[in-house]
Amino acid sequence: MTPTSNTRRLAAAVALLLAAASPTRADDIVLKDAASMSGGVMWLSSGAPGLVLAAVRRDDSIVLGFGETRPGSKVEPTGRSILRMGSIAKVMAGQTLASMVADGTVKLTEPLAKYAPPGAKVPAFAGREITLLDLATYTAGLPRELPDVPDPRPGENPYARFQADAYWRWLAGATLPYAPGSGAMYSNLGFGLLGEALAKAGGKPYRALLAERVATPLRMLDTTAKLSDAQTPRAMTGLDLDGKEAPLWETPVAMDASGNVFTTGDDMATWMRWHLGINETASSEVRTIDHAPYRWHDGLKAAVGVNGNHMDALGLGWIISMPKANRPLIMAKSGGLAGFMTYVVLAPTRGVGVFVAVNRLNFPMFEGLQNGANSLLSDLAPR
Repeated sequence: MTPTSNTRRLAAAVALLLAAASPTRADDIVLKDAASMSGGVMWLSSGAPGLVLAAVRRDDSIVLGFGETRPGSKVEPTGRSILRMGSIAKVMAGQTLASMVADGTVKLTEPLAKYAPPGAKVPAFAGREITLLDLATYTAGLPRELPDVPDPRPGENPYARFQADAYWRWLAGATLPYAPGSGAMYSNLGFGLLGEALAKAGGKPYRALLAERVATPLRMLDTTAKLSDAQTPRAMTGLDLDGKEAPLWETPVAMDASGNVFTTGDDMATWMRWHLGINETASSEVRTIDHAPYRWHDGLKAAVGVNGNHMDALGLGWIISMPKANRPLIMAKSGGLAGFMTYVVLAPTRGVGVFVAVNRLNFPMFEGLQNGANSLLSDLAPR
């Protein structure tokens, strides 16, 4: 088939998809047309059973669903279909931290050791201790995952061994590769420990803090670390790395801050609108703390797993990139867990945000998904 016929076939398929896609809101015809076209192309290109796209442009928003909520279901996703956000949970942990800093519950520069269990040991480097800010900016010097965890047996929950007590036991014998704050390594382990610290400081489990400080105030009714019996029938499932349908695995509470949060397209539209309200007085201090760049790419000893080619700074979980060519300043975060890949990108100075989720875990496909979301954002917020 020639490139031209491929293009025509894709355009025809997208046109059919746009007619069938189920939108939630959008009075802005520019937003509606751009999101519908981008969402259809991203879904077709992803090879995923389904895709959910949420886009915000100033006061308007749209949520679109394409394909199927699970392989073979023939049920199209909507704004209320529940999905796993994966590591986008990290920027919600950053928002929780910002809220606790704003009201004086914690300080960014407090050492992790202050919130460690009795008898636990936290390593330092030449006297420099790991702080909450180091954990939230991927600069604590900790590995991506808890080391030496055995591979799961067939049918075994792959997340069951990621328990908080195992994190603290490993940490007691760890050696840091550099002074915290001086280099970056993406770390699920670090955000697990951040969740532990916030729970100790707040006097309640991290998932309760997430509800109290993020989900409930914003009326994000389906954003939670644990689904209720009423929510479970709306949960999407997807294809894992082996191409098989991923079970709705339960994960330990130690993963809540690093990746285990459920949400919907509708909730993510609400959440993006909060982040984009930079001139609103309500919660302005929390937003200011949350959106600040804390570690700059220039001068880091390493920048592993934090999108180093495009990252200019690291925020509280955020990957921040300065304006370039037609793209405005952006704050972004990606995620992948149990049959889902997700991405959120905000242009806070332009009032535009895009969230996309597919129910297929496939890393080679993911770059195209990110590029599609970034292109949509640039179309809606040209410089």
